[in-house]
Amino acid sequence: MAKLNLLRSKPMLVRAPENPILTPQGTGFESLAVFNAAAIDIDGSVHLLYRAMSVDHISTIGYARFKDGVHLDERLPEPVYRPRADFEQKYSHLNSGCEDPRAVMIDGRLYMTYVAAGNTGKAKGAITSISRDDFLAKRFLNWSAPTLVTIEGVDDKDICLLPEKVHGEYVLHHRIEDRMCAALIPDLSFKERISRCVEVLKPRSGAWDDLKVGIAGPPIKSRDGWLMLYHGIGKNGVYGLGAALLDSSGLQVRARLDAPILTPETIYEKHGQHDDVVFSCGAVVRDDTLYLYYGAADSVIGVATASLAHILEALS
Repeated sequence: MAKLNLLRSKPMLVRAPENPILTPQGTGFESLAVFNAAAIDIDGSVHLLYRAMSVDHISTIGYARFKDGVHLDERLPEPVYRPRADFEQKYSHLNSGCEDPRAVMIDGRLYMTYVAAGNTGKAKGAITSISRDDFLAKRFLNWSAPTLVTIEGVDDKDICLLPEKVHGEYVLHHRIEDRMCAALIPDLSFKERISRCVEVLKPRSGAWDDLKVGIAGPPIKSRDGWLMLYHGIGKNGVYGLGAALLDSSGLQVRARLDAPILTPETIYEKHGQHDDVVFSCGAVVRDDTLYLYYGAADSVIGVATASLAHILEALS
């Protein structure tokens, strides 16, 4: 692996004054919390697929749409994706369902990876898909049957596809224990579950991310490689967001910022279901502006913006 270029930087993301842009509502599927949203920009709107939690701690996937990336234009009153398979059903008092979605568009299909929480007590990575046309027409009964993709019997989270093939194969990022791994897969049928882990990113001793690291949303392609935003957890229990630059393969780190680009500072980030958390599952880029969507304290959703060029310059 190439030598890491560890850089000093100040937090460079600016929170929207409107934050939080989504909060829990009603008495049903999203009455306890809404957080950790996948984001994808299609036909002039940012579509969020977010984790919605009811008071019985069952997670489903809700939907919201923002034309300008910040102000809400549409929010559906029912989940667009629910736990369907046996491996994501509730069997105890623990959290269950479909958690922390990430989304990419590949060849006219939207692929959603997520954490399936259910009867085994181990977090499992799953994938489903829907055609672009069905997604935009809100024909959400047409999601494909979910398939487990990660290693059997291992606690495996933060599942995310690179949005295009690299050297004829797809790259699936995921987290085993405290570090980020990647698997190379020939196609998206997932007839077999992945069975190996190529280490991509690990915690740094004595740094803000010295306990665990995991990918945020799908990496963003640039002329210098793939910009990968990630969450890091310190031994103090605080979740922050960091940035690294992967090479063209999506497997090796070329540079990594010393400091986080976002840390919990506001009341809604510091106090909630889980205090001191900022956690992202998706971002979009419009011109040079990065819109980063994040769950705050496992309770609400915020958005922060930054210059994409500024982040890449800091990593150069």
